[in-house]
Amino acid sequence: MATPGSHNTLGERRTGWPSLDEVLQGSHELPRWIGWRLRALVGTVLLGCALFFLVAHWLSTQPHLPFALRATPEGLVKIQGVDYPPLMHLEGRVLDGLRLDRSVEGGVQTLVAPIELLSLQRSERWIIDPDLRQRHLQLHQRMGTLLQAASERNMMVSLDLLHAPDEPVLITPTGWTGLSPLFWLLGLLSIGVFGVGAVVLLAGPQWRNVAFAALALSQSGQLMFIAIENNLDLFAPAWFVQLDMQLRLVFDLVGTAALVQIAVLHPHRMAGWGWYAALAWLSAIGLWVGMNHLDTTLNWWVVQSGCLGLSIAAISLMTASFHMEPHPFTLMMRRLVVVAVLTWLLLSLAIWRGVARADMQLNITNFGVLTWQVFAAMAVLLSPYLSRSRPILQEFSLLAASSTIAASLDLLFVAVFSLGQFTSMTLSLFFSFGLYLIIRRWVMTRLPGRDSLTMERLFQRLYRIAREVERQPDALDASLMRLMRELFDPLEVALVPGDVGHTSLRGNGSVLLVPIPGWGARPAAVRHVLVLKHSHKGQRLFTSEDARLAERVMEQLYRALSFDQAVEQGRSEERLRIAQDLHDDIGARLLTLMYQAPNAEIEEYIRHTIQDLKTLTRGLAAQSHLLSEAAGEWKRDLSQRLAAARCDLDWHMFQDTDLTLTMVQWSALTRIMRELVSNAISHAKAKRVQVQLRLENDRLTLSVEDNGVGREPATWSHGLGLGGVRKRVKQLGGNVRWLEVEPKGIRCEVVIDYFSGSSGMTGTGAGTHQGGTHPGDSQFSH
Repeated sequence: MATPGSHNTLGERRTGWPSLDEVLQGSHELPRWIGWRLRALVGTVLLGCALFFLVAHWLSTQPHLPFALRATPEGLVKIQGVDYPPLMHLEGRVLDGLRLDRSVEGGVQTLVAPIELLSLQRSERWIIDPDLRQRHLQLHQRMGTLLQAASERNMMVSLDLLHAPDEPVLITPTGWTGLSPLFWLLGLLSIGVFGVGAVVLLAGPQWRNVAFAALALSQSGQLMFIAIENNLDLFAPAWFVQLDMQLRLVFDLVGTAALVQIAVLHPHRMAGWGWYAALAWLSAIGLWVGMNHLDTTLNWWVVQSGCLGLSIAAISLMTASFHMEPHPFTLMMRRLVVVAVLTWLLLSLAIWRGVARADMQLNITNFGVLTWQVFAAMAVLLSPYLSRSRPILQEFSLLAASSTIAASLDLLFVAVFSLGQFTSMTLSLFFSFGLYLIIRRWVMTRLPGRDSLTMERLFQRLYRIAREVERQPDALDASLMRLMRELFDPLEVALVPGDVGHTSLRGNGSVLLVPIPGWGARPAAVRHVLVLKHSHKGQRLFTSEDARLAERVMEQLYRALSFDQAVEQGRSEERLRIAQDLHDDIGARLLTLMYQAPNAEIEEYIRHTIQDLKTLTRGLAAQSHLLSEAAGEWKRDLSQRLAAARCDLDWHMFQDTDLTLTMVQWSALTRIMRELVSNAISHAKAKRVQVQLRLENDRLTLSVEDNGVGREPATWSHGLGLGGVRKRVKQLGGNVRWLEVEPKGIRCEVVIDYFSGSSGMTGTGAGTHQGGTHPGDSQFSH
């Protein structure tokens, strides 16, 4: 089977071609995203959704108070958002705890579960002080003991209010309707990040995709734990509190280590990437083993510094990778990681400085961490698409970064400068919006984008194919294969002999058959078909719209080729008519004048003119010329011209292959040689002209050198003669220059690369002006 990268000739590729039936035997086979990979992806996503709904069901059974709690700057906990009418009078009251009085042998036992500001802390991962972390765990343990006792006896608990009598309240299950909207949003985002990681891993099971899947899994787990904590509040079980701290610590270390591995593997592998990745993972494992209990403040800062160090290492490796081989994806990812790391640092400093105001520390550790995790998850979610993202997706990622910075600055202003909520939010929005305007162009100019094949470019492709086929009819198959690859990006393209009436789909859309129109020297009985399998590299099947598009493309190409063929046929007929008229009319008149010439000199001149006319009419009447035959005519023509001027011709020619010249090539070269020789005779007064014609490796070199009086070609004025030479050389896609030779004379060099494909965009035919000596040329114009 022919492959796109084959360098064999078309005739060689056709040997051993499979039949259309053999190619279609596997058309029922599904592409990679319709086979086991799709099933694995669906199974993975369904498993994630099942776990999510199991968690939601578990949360719906957890206890729930009929009101919300908020922290005050004084470190107290107040009741707000009461949704139970009999308790509306408790709005704004300070709640000290929950109490349960139960009867036991020998009297009444009172169980008290204090409610402190620390009780509202959702995760121990962001509590710096180990004593506070231990106190946080004890509060949840005591709350769990009270709830267990109340549920066993189906008893009501009492609200222990400050400066107010106790109020009985019934703690009921949350229920599905009690789950907050934030839980569903974070849960769906968690599943989305998890699904993207699974897609990337299944698309290509390789080390960089494994690292991305680990990064996606860690961010998905962070979001899921935040969603759960948002609904548990006071009633998080002690085991969940401990599990949350351990797993979120693992997620942070896994995410940063995976970031280093991605940096050394994508978009290209760095030398020694295995050592960098191994060192990152060993560092992450060492930090977890040595600091997993966070039993000292120093341990907490060591973990934060370790995550920060691994992130900085990833940034440094991305920078080194970009310097070795610049890539826009590396630049964009480095900037996103820089923003994330700076935000992480601001968040850590804000938590550290927020100790002076307990309510601010609570807001930072709860809502600040939530904002940062959402930004990190969005960066992970969008990173696989940054190389082909649309402008709206690029803007969205940039705005997400700006909003994260705004939230971090808001918390920092409140914690450090004790500003009011409105003032701090206004300042943070102002600074983040200003930063967005400043860096937007800097970031957006580096974002890559996939350039799709627009209709304008499609028509340009068709036009170029038509021109290329006009020059080289055998190039049709290869040109169409390139066009179909760019248009549909299939998993496989094959060119096979076969006869298909029109473009059609096979294998439920897994195969698209595109018949190639008959053209050129190919026999009408030999039909060929392009077989395209699985569009978009196997990510989707072909549709009827794809078939109609391919059909229209082939129709337009056939019309363009037919139009060119009709035009060329018209040109040929017109050239033949002109040649016939010149032969019958002008030739007959010249022959009469030759017999009536008053002397032998005029008779000889007319005889040469008739010979030139015969050469011209033969060239016009012929459809094509072999280079060897045309060279013989050129040599005879130039010999006669130079002999009449008593000038010698030194002719040299070499060719490694005998090409067939088109009318454009023959006409242009004929007129170039005549013009150069005419100038050597009439202006340079030369006594010898040397012509060298060489065709080697598809490179044509023409050199015409004389020993005349012409000098300083740079000072010549280019009239119609020299202008005509330049125009015809440019028409063939070549270059021309004039040089002085010693001891005297001028040499004109014409070089045409890829001569076999230099037929030009438009033909000149007989209607092209023949260069000659004109009054506008200078005295020594070559």
